Amino acid sequence: MLEARGVHKAFGPTRALRGLTVEIGEGEIVAVTGPSGSGKSTLLHCLAGILRPETGEIRFDGRRIDSLGDAARTTVRRENFGVVFQFGQLVPELSALENVALPLMFNRHGREESMLTARSWLERLGVEDCAGLRPGELSGGQAQRVAVARALVTGPRVVFADEPTGALDSLAGERVMDELTGTARESRTTLVIVTHDNRVAAYADREIVLRDGTVASAVTA
Repeated sequence: MLEARGVHKAFGPTRALRGLTVEIGEGEIVAVTGPSGSGKSTLLHCLAGILRPETGEIRFDGRRIDSLGDAARTTVRRENFGVVFQFGQLVPELSALENVALPLMFNRHGREESMLTARSWLERLGVEDCAGLRPGELSGGQAQRVAVARALVTGPRVVFADEPTGALDSLAGERVMDELTGTARESRTTLVIVTHDNRVAAYADREIVLRDGTVASAVTA
C-alpha cells in the first residue's frame, strides 16, 4: 500500500532521513517511534505526499507520488488520505459539524449530504452534542475526536496520525486511540501513527523504530 525506497530528506544542513526504506501493507496499523529528531514526522509527511524527498521514491498503491506535481499530489491526498494532527488543527471559524463536513464538500459532495454524513461520524465518535460548537469551545479530547471524524469521513484508504494523543490526558488519549484504531480495523483502513508514547504504540500491529533518519528495528506485535 505504502512504500518509501531509499528516501533522503534534509532541512538545510540537517539530514532528517538517510536512505530510509519502509513498506506498509493494506489494512495494517503501524506505529512509527523513536527519539526526538529521528525523522518520524518527516517520514509521515513524505509518505502522505506533503513533503518531497531529495532522492528516493514514495509509492502509494504501486504508483509513484513523489514525482507528481503539487496539484496532482493534492488530489491524491484529498481522494485517498486522512490526517490527524497533534493539536487537531480544526478551522476555528467553523463549527465541529462544518469542520467534519469540509473534506466531503472539497470532494464536491452536496452540502446537505455532507452535513448528514458528518453528523453520523460525530455520533459514532460520541461528540454529537458538540456539533454546533466551534473549536475554541471544545475540550482537548472533544476537539481531537472531531479531528478523527474529519480524517475518517471520506472513507480514506490511509489515515496518518501525527502524535494524535500528545496534547491529551491519558484517559482522553485512550478514548481517541480506541476509536481511531477500532474504526481503522473495522474498515480495513491503513493507519500510520507517529508517537513517542509506548502506550499508543501498543495499539499497532507493528512498530517501526527510527534512529538518526534510518530504520533501527521493526517489531510485529
